[in-house]
Amino acid sequence: MHECPHCKHISISSLQKLCSVAFMPATCPDCSRYSYLQLTYALKAFIAWVILTWVFIGLALYQRMTIYLIGTIPAMLYAVDRYMLHAPMRAIIVRR
Repeated sequence: MHECPHCKHISISSLQKLCSVAFMPATCPDCSRYSYLQLTYALKAFIAWVILTWVFIGLALYQRMTIYLIGTIPAMLYAVDRYMLHAPMRAIIVRR
């Protein structure tokens, strides 16, 4: 669970946070306001995953062992955890 930028309650799930973008924001169940994760954090996670994947590909080619390619899955999970789940969410302020 993650903190809502409006009410500061721990109420937004990890799946909501990962799937929230500016045009499809996450809704806080406590205050019913919208927030989203900026795309720059997803881009950072993607770049980290690509770099780690190429490291595992290079290691697999050097050692001639394809078992090292399994390391790309934990690399993706590490990148998402480090750059997306720990990133702050941005509040959407609706003017009335």
